[in-house]
Amino acid sequence: MRIKLSMITALFLSLCLQHTAWAAPQIQTTVSDNSVFLGDFFQLTITIDDNDSDFQLDTSPLEKDFNVSRPSQRRSSSYINGKSSQQTQWQVTLQAKRLGELTIPALKIGKLTTDEIKISVKEPSQQASSTQGDLLFMENSLDKNTAYIGQPLLFTSKLYIARNTDDLQLLAPVLANANVTVYGEDKSGETIRNGIRYQTITRQFQITPDKAGTLTIQSPLLTGSLRKTVQVDAWRSRAISEPINIRGDSLQVTIKAKPADYQGEWLVSEDVQLFEDPAISGQSYRAGEPITRTITLQVASINKDKLPNINFNYPQNLRFYPDQDQFTEGQAKGLHYAQRTMRHAIIADQAGQLKLPEIKLAWWNSETDKQEFAVIPAQTLTILPAEKQPAGVPVNETTTAVTDKEQAATKIIVDNEALIIWQVVCALLLLALIMLTFYHLSYRRSQHVNNKNKKTTPPVNQAYLNLQEALNKQQAPQAYQALLHYAQIEFPALKSLSQLPEQMNLNEQDKTQLAAAIKTLETACATPSASWNSAALSTLLKKHQQQKNAATSENIMTLNPS
Repeated sequence: MRIKLSMITALFLSLCLQHTAWAAPQIQTTVSDNSVFLGDFFQLTITIDDNDSDFQLDTSPLEKDFNVSRPSQRRSSSYINGKSSQQTQWQVTLQAKRLGELTIPALKIGKLTTDEIKISVKEPSQQASSTQGDLLFMENSLDKNTAYIGQPLLFTSKLYIARNTDDLQLLAPVLANANVTVYGEDKSGETIRNGIRYQTITRQFQITPDKAGTLTIQSPLLTGSLRKTVQVDAWRSRAISEPINIRGDSLQVTIKAKPADYQGEWLVSEDVQLFEDPAISGQSYRAGEPITRTITLQVASINKDKLPNINFNYPQNLRFYPDQDQFTEGQAKGLHYAQRTMRHAIIADQAGQLKLPEIKLAWWNSETDKQEFAVIPAQTLTILPAEKQPAGVPVNETTTAVTDKEQAATKIIVDNEALIIWQVVCALLLLALIMLTFYHLSYRRSQHVNNKNKKTTPPVNQAYLNLQEALNKQQAPQAYQALLHYAQIEFPALKSLSQLPEQMNLNEQDKTQLAAAIKTLETACATPSASWNSAALSTLLKKHQQQKNAATSENIMTLNPS
């Protein structure tokens, strides 16, 4: 009887265990929000009440309608009141790509399949949003409501945060046909509003529109998660992270087109200054002496990389050697200023009057709605003849002339002892010179025997090596300076780089290509954002150097025949 009872008990326990083993894992799929705005981030959570290495999540089916972040996976086990449980959970952050009714498709996880979920995607609201109880919200503002094409706007977003948050990210405001960049650094602070203490974060964006009309700037989007505590039961609570999508008000701005009667390259600002310091007018210089000019351009409400180029309009016969421009930014009179300092040297070869033309820059004053000009007036400099070194001590013509007898009386009497010493020194020097000559000739013969049948390698000057190094780095300003230095050493009489092709050991076609390559380099220096390739210029310079070295080798062979 006891044996039968034991067998029944064992059979019952076996059936219970098999039932537990055969029970299929359960899968649950949820989203943080079924109705979102375009651009919002929301979370897809998938939970399985089991823990198995075969559970691998493939998110590729989501990529058709959503931007998908890398999923995070968490596995856990627990043992409560004699009951064990296991769980595997994935969290995936999604962002809808388009408006309308979208579907999160069924996903395969091992042998399991998730349920489909419907998502409604709407246009972002023009009104500000916040968390419940205004624990987190945003306020937006513009520095001006009206501007011209190409005139930067300053968009300010201020965040108010009254609760702990995680992984906050502020996306830039959105405006079609405009360039949007972060301006300056974030500023932090604290404030109390409606009895609630907030931590504040202020970020500014610079928006430069390229299209005229009445436009709407969509608010920046703040994403992340808000930490809060939820009650599990009467004795337990736990902290959870709730995804957030916070926007401020969208703002409207009126962008005016370039006036039809404006003349010149378009430049709009509240203030433009063009000046020369130190001034060179009223001074005189000598022919062949370098005259250094320092000209500064200051423009309000513009980025330093958008500063225009200045045309000096120098005459062709004036030698002109520019230095690399310096760019700075700063604040003055409540405005942001960009500054470009241009230094260069000019050299006049002839004495006389040197006329420097007027330097003029057109700009549009957004405060007065009028075209204005920043001007450095034309100047006339006095160029004196080059200073000559005196051949000897000048004769004082006012001194009374001496008679023949007085001249004879003042002749120098050479000391016999000093004369003997001088003769001995000259003899020793002559002997040393003869010995050095014999040594040099013997050394030349030995070197000639050792180097016979070897090809003579022409010397390469350091300026050429520096130039090729700058060209290899693809840096237009450094390459221009190195080319200018190389040209001055290679051809001292050269007045400008435009004359360089005619001096080179190249055929006519290569000279034409070299002139075009120099023009391209000058354009790249004037426009830092333009792309530039140094290959053509480097190849032509190498060809000139090779032909020059070949000619030098021929001359050496002619002077030193085998």
